[in-house]
Amino acid sequence: MADRIDTLKTLLTRLIDSREGYREAVDHVDSPRLTEIFESFISRRDRDAAEVRAYLVKEGQTIADDGSLLAAAHRVFLDLKEKATGGRDAAVLQEVIRGESHLLQTYEDAQDAAGAEAPETLFLREQHAALKSAIQQLETREDLAA
Repeated sequence: MADRIDTLKTLLTRLIDSREGYREAVDHVDSPRLTEIFESFISRRDRDAAEVRAYLVKEGQTIADDGSLLAAAHRVFLDLKEKATGGRDAAVLQEVIRGESHLLQTYEDAQDAAGAEAPETLFLREQHAALKSAIQQLETREDLAA
């Protein structure tokens, strides 16, 4: 089983990646509704990352605020996809959902590593549930990319 602190650090990196991905996605959509949703998700990622960061600092960890190289590569892919598809909102939305599904798995890994009795379990469950709901919102609202 992975170390719970390491999985929380990975989660923090993925939250930062997600936030930066949404910032990039805002620049690639035309839909005012999608822009509004993505901006609200940026705020949510900021809050979630702050909570994870505060917990790690309390645990004596030194935290950097940069994202991952993988996320930078994904943002380049998003740029290329926009050029290939003419910036269609549906294509950007599809990439956002794909990225958020990876973040959801990272939450599940962190919860598994923490176990039911760890102090961080409550906020991990709450953040996981909010993310799962957000993904479902994006997947089921066909009008978002219209």
